[in-house]
Amino acid sequence: MAGFLWLRFAGRRACSSAAKVATEPGAGEVAAPPKTKRLERIGIWIKSLMHDYAEACRDIGVGMKERPGKAAVYLSLLTGAGICNHKTPCEMSFQSSLLDAVGTLLLLSPWTRNGSSEGHVQRLVTLRNQGRLRYQSLVFFALMYEVPYDQDCNLYESQCKHLAPRLLDFPSRVCDVGFLGRWWVLDSKMKEFDVNDDEFKYLPTHLQTISAKDLHSEENEKLFDEKYKAVFMPEELLQGDVPQVPTLLKATH
Repeated sequence: MAGFLWLRFAGRRACSSAAKVATEPGAGEVAAPPKTKRLERIGIWIKSLMHDYAEACRDIGVGMKERPGKAAVYLSLLTGAGICNHKTPCEMSFQSSLLDAVGTLLLLSPWTRNGSSEGHVQRLVTLRNQGRLRYQSLVFFALMYEVPYDQDCNLYESQCKHLAPRLLDFPSRVCDVGFLGRWWVLDSKMKEFDVNDDEFKYLPTHLQTISAKDLHSEENEKLFDEKYKAVFMPEELLQGDVPQVPTLLKATH
């Protein structure tokens, strides 16, 4: 076994020596400068890399021809992922949306504002003024969440890692989700910002809610169309002989 290892070592030394002699310039040859050798190596590496990419693209094309359905699914997923990544809202867009919501609510009377919309916006403004809002981009969507303290706070409770919020409590600290260029929680809270539900809580139960049938009933539409019809005046009224019947005007079709 030792003899076999020695022969293997000697063979490697002989091969390395032969390779070194082959690469060394002869007596009449001039050795190439190190810079030229480095450029040649870089060129060889780039050429091999391009060859690998070309082979990979060729394999992808062959796979798409063999399984077009699977290729279409992958392309749609990649396209959707690219669109989601491109339209992920930034932190400044959340600040702008929040200021727009504040301005919209300020234009309304306090008795007209929706309580849920006003409470949500007031909470976000308070967290923003206290420096407790944080932004986190997750490639395809973004999150706005609250933290217990401002980042410049040097209290012991804010610096101790054992007193930090638990990871299991993170979903309850999420304030909004940004996806496809929108902040969905803020938009949903501002959907009916000018409808104050407290104004109707003292009404009877059957009057607190209105269905679509009450707004678009056939009877209301018929009465609305009656005012556009021509008025028929009877001959008795035209001759000056006024009858005692109070309703003489009849609508004609």
